[in-house]
Amino acid sequence: MAQRMNLVVDYEDQADWLQDSIVIENVIMGQAHDQLIVELEQAVYDNTRSMHNPPSSHIRITGYAPADSDTVVKRGHN
Repeated sequence: MAQRMNLVVDYEDQADWLQDSIVIENVIMGQAHDQLIVELEQAVYDNTRSMHNPPSSHIRITGYAPADSDTVVKRGHN
């Protein structure tokens, strides 16, 4: 059975280079890294559409961590 986890996801809007974070709930862990990043990009896009100033569709994931942890995973940094 796949483990699900709430993640704090750091992202960058490549249209204006602004960075922000959002909590994405019930992310399926244990999948390939590239597939996880694609899922997180889509989830960030879907979950930010209702914001007053949502990011563009050009989102890049810059890091993620369990929502209840002090551990951070940054691609290319760990």
